[in-house]
Amino acid sequence: MLSGRYELVIAAKEPWRLGLGVGTYEALVATGKEVFVKLREAASAYGVLLDLLRAHKWVNIKLVTDDNFKAVFKQKSVTVEGVVMYLRLVSGRGGSLLAEHYTRDVGKALEVADKLKATGLRPNIVRSGPNYVVYIATTDLMRLAEQDETIRKAIALYLAEKAKNGTPRQREIAEKILKRHPSFF
Repeated sequence: MLSGRYELVIAAKEPWRLGLGVGTYEALVATGKEVFVKLREAASAYGVLLDLLRAHKWVNIKLVTDDNFKAVFKQKSVTVEGVVMYLRLVSGRGGSLLAEHYTRDVGKALEVADKLKATGLRPNIVRSGPNYVVYIATTDLMRLAEQDETIRKAIALYLAEKAKNGTPRQREIAEKILKRHPSFF
């Protein structure tokens, strides 16, 4: 979303009053990041409603326009043996939490997996489009969090954030994990 090229074009009878004319009945109002700023401004009072509804498209707009919101939202990574891994909730039978590392190079993926195996973890490698994903399953991640306070805090913050501001399915999964490990967090 942050790397794409976006345009906000509004159709009107007199487009020259809105901005640069694009066509007979269209005016270019904004491009790039400015599009999201204009969309956020246009929401005005409805932004509060969108916050309460936790609309994912509204969250995307806020991620582009609000650096503080982005910083809080991005607190979903942990470092395991020098490897930065991103936390992700996965919908399944009961839901699970994964720590994932993405790379486009199969050699790097194998290297990361070997590094994690050396610490006693059981990493898996899967292909996802052009990327290779090295991930640690919930069981290993929880065992790792028992040993490392910073990982435990990062997981707790991530689950609390998802339980509060995630999609309905993310909230459900986060609450299940928190209930399965109440003394842990």
